Amino acid sequence: MLITGCDEWLYLEPENGIIRQEYWKSKEDVHAAVMGCYASLLGNAQGSGYNVPELLFIWGEIRTDMVVPHRLRSDYLYIYNGDILPDNNVCRWNAFYRTINYCNTVLEFAGSVQEVDPSFTTEALNQYESEVRALRALMYFYLVRTFGEVPLKLEATTNDNEKFVIPKSSAPAVLKQIKSDLSNAEKNAVMTYGDIASDKGRITKYTINAIQADVFLWCQQYDSSILACNKIINSGLFGLVENDDFWFSTLYADGNSSEGIFELQFSSEILNPYYGMLKVNKYFKASAVAVEEFFPADATLPPDSADIRGDGASFKVSDNYTIWKYVGKDKVTFRTAYESYAHFIVYRYAEILLIKAEAMAQLGMIDEALKLVKTVRRRANASKITSMEGEVSDVRSLTEYILAERAREFAFEGKRWYDVLRNARRNNYERLDLLIEMVMRSAPADRQLTIKNKYLDTLSHYMPIYYTELQANPALKQNEFYGE
Repeated sequence: MLITGCDEWLYLEPENGIIRQEYWKSKEDVHAAVMGCYASLLGNAQGSGYNVPELLFIWGEIRTDMVVPHRLRSDYLYIYNGDILPDNNVCRWNAFYRTINYCNTVLEFAGSVQEVDPSFTTEALNQYESEVRALRALMYFYLVRTFGEVPLKLEATTNDNEKFVIPKSSAPAVLKQIKSDLSNAEKNAVMTYGDIASDKGRITKYTINAIQADVFLWCQQYDSSILACNKIINSGLFGLVENDDFWFSTLYADGNSSEGIFELQFSSEILNPYYGMLKVNKYFKASAVAVEEFFPADATLPPDSADIRGDGASFKVSDNYTIWKYVGKDKVTFRTAYESYAHFIVYRYAEILLIKAEAMAQLGMIDEALKLVKTVRRRANASKITSMEGEVSDVRSLTEYILAERAREFAFEGKRWYDVLRNARRNNYERLDLLIEMVMRSAPADRQLTIKNKYLDTLSHYMPIYYTELQANPALKQNEFYGE
C-alpha cells in the first residue's frame, strides 16, 4: 500500500484480507484512508465503465439542450437519440459505490484505531467521520437524482468474495439517509484545515451546508434550504470572483478561488479526463441552442461588452463550439494535454446565491429573489437581451428566469439535467413542460416525436440499472420504465 505525504490526494486501494489485521494501526492509517476516499473521486475506477469525474459531466449534461455529440461514440449516441438501454456503460454506478464503500470502510474501522494508537483523539476521529459521512451523502445524492431508487448500502464490503445482495431503497428513504448523514456530519465538521487546497478539496462545514441547501431544494424544503445558504453567505469567507481580465483564469483555469466551496483537486500528477473528452476526441460540443438562446448576440454592442460567461468562457465559437471551461488556459489559449488539471467545481458561491433565489421564489419572495439573481448577472455583465427583471411578476415567470440564469452561470458544469428535472417534478410534475421543451430543443429532427412520448412518462427521467448489476445482485429489480 502506497502512502505519501499528508498534503497529497493519494490513491488508496486496500488489498483484500489486510483491511483490519494489517492496516488500521495508527492515526496516519486513518488519514490515508480518508484521503483515499477523496482520491477515488478523481478517477482510476476498477474494471470497465466511467470514472466519477466523467459521470459528473455526462449525467448532468448528455440529456440536455446544452451539448450535442460531435464525435460518434455509441454510448452517447444512443442516449442522444433517446435510446437509453440497460447495457449502456453510462448507466454504470460502480465508481460511485466504490467511493461509498471507501467511506463505509472508514466509518467501520477508524474507531478501532483508538485502541492501538492512544495519540488518535476522539476529536480527530469525529472530524474524519464527518468528512466521509458528507462525502457518502454527496455520492448518494447524485445516485438518487440519476436513478430514482438505488441500493442504500451503509456497511463496508471488506472481502472480494462478499456478495452485494441488497434491494433498492425508495427515493424518500435514500434522501432521508442523506439528510441524516449531513446533519451528523455538520456537528463535527471543521471550518478550515489551514490551507486553501484542503479547504476547497476536502469537506468543511460550508461544503456540508452547500450540499444541504441543494438537497433541501430538491426536497422542496425551502426554508431549510435558505437557512443552509445563509450559513455560507453569513460566514463572509466566500464571494464572487471579480469581473476583470483574470476572471476566467482565477475561477476555472487555476481553481480554488474565493468563490469555490468544493472542487475536485486535479493536478499535474493527477490529470482530469476532460481534455480527452472535449478536445482530443471532442465527444461533445456546445449546442447551437445553448449559444443562441442563453448567450444571444447583441449587434448594437461591441463584442467586448458581451456576457463574460459565453464565448471564451463556456465555449469557443472559433474552435467549432468547443466546451472551453476545462480546456482553456485563459480566454483565448488552449491548455496542453499535460496541463489538463482544471478542477471540477461541485459547488461555488454563485450557486448558493441562485439556490437561495430559487427557494425564495417558491416562497413568493419575488423581490428578494430578484436581487440575488441581479447580483450574479451584474458580475457576469449579463446581456440586457436576457434580462426579465421588468417582466417577472409571479412565481412561474421567476422560476423560468432563475432556471435560465443557472443555465448561463453553470453551463457545462454538470448541473443542467438536475436543474430542469428539479423544477419539472416540483408539485407533482406541475412543470413537466420545462423538461419536455428542453429535450425537444436538442432532439434529432427524425426522433422528436419518439423522444417526446418517452419523456412524457416521468419514469423515463431516471436511468436504467446496468444489466450486470441485476445479474450480480438478485435482490435488484430493473427501474420500471425499462422492464425486467
